Amino acid sequence: IDKKDPRGGWRGEIDPDGRLIFPPELARRYGLKPGSKVRMEETMVGLRMRQPVTHLAKVYIEPTNCCNLECRTCIRNTWDEPMGKMSRQTFRHILKGLRVPSLGLSVFFGGFGEPLSHPDIISMITQVKARGAYVEMITNGTLLTREISRQLIQSGLDILWVSIDGATPESYADVRLGAALPEVTANLTAFREERWNVQKGTPEVGFVFVAMKRNIRDLPAVMRMGYYLGVKRFLVTNVLAYSKEMSKENLYEGVVTRGTLRGSLKRASLE
Repeated sequence: IDKKDPRGGWRGEIDPDGRLIFPPELARRYGLKPGSKVRMEETMVGLRMRQPVTHLAKVYIEPTNCCNLECRTCIRNTWDEPMGKMSRQTFRHILKGLRVPSLGLSVFFGGFGEPLSHPDIISMITQVKARGAYVEMITNGTLLTREISRQLIQSGLDILWVSIDGATPESYADVRLGAALPEVTANLTAFREERWNVQKGTPEVGFVFVAMKRNIRDLPAVMRMGYYLGVKRFLVTNVLAYSKEMSKENLYEGVVTRGTLRGSLKRASLE
């Protein structure tokens, strides 16, 4: 069977031996070949199929390790590596690996640098999007001018993640050294206006909050701020300490292993 179900989705077929036959087009889109093993899970509403482990799911591209800020949490405070930007030749090599359309493939632009500081970032996003990938990018928001906003919207970017680690100008600047919260929120407001002008729902905007002792009390206010700015997604991560000084900002003590977790659960069941 190689036709879509008019009600939505696809129609498969069970052969006399009880084997599920995939529609050829669907198999091609997922990269399924004879002998491919697919994991299926039973849920409350039916069966869920997971992509094969051999199927490329996500690619991270770091266009640059240069940044216009000196954030307190950044690894660049503890290393002595040369700064640089990805060459067009290197990017072309990456594109070659994405030549075959892959349904469900996600490409994330980010890393230790600010992606918007790369002069070719819009072109990179546009070219990857043309391969049929789901494209995300993270930014500190300071370089998100109105013109850049227009270009990002036109590029086909799916999600724009913005790093927000404080709810007030003071707490934000305490982490994001060299940045001003009012400037970033103004840029996000302009971004929403530009998106509204072309009647597009994408890129969606998400907030990334690096949680630590010095800013964790700001988290509820950051989420409220996001609500008013039209943010659809929130990602909260623990600070990754690259120095002894930053390790004091950890919100947890020690490391949880399966053994310690089992012991804790057993003690709790006996109490």
